[in-house]
Amino acid sequence: MSKVTRFEDLESWQLSRVLVKDIYLFMNELEMKKEYELKSQLKRAALSIMNNIAEGFGRYHRKDFVKFLDYSSGSASEVKSMMYLMEDLELIKENQADEFLERLDVIKSKVLGLIRHLTKNA
Repeated sequence: MSKVTRFEDLESWQLSRVLVKDIYLFMNELEMKKEYELKSQLKRAALSIMNNIAEGFGRYHRKDFVKFLDYSSGSASEVKSMMYLMEDLELIKENQADEFLERLDVIKSKVLGLIRHLTKNA
């Protein structure tokens, strides 16, 4: 892994930034007045993936960075769970949900790889 000096250099943050934008745009297109809570929670959880990577990077201790990366991974799982619910409620087409789910898996894999790197070299 090359030397990273800013959280913006982390591929996991870069990918989550694009994902958050796409989720926000997608959710804003949906007519979900009745499901306002789901829409709001999904957007917050997606944003949490990206923000926890950044916040953890800004912490002084490696242990804190790992903790925030763990939060980020948890938020990715939360978004995945809500995508399944949206699919079940027919608020999103299966192929659209699958595309988001695949991207979430990639991000989660990158975050977990970073956790392994940080804990292995502790």
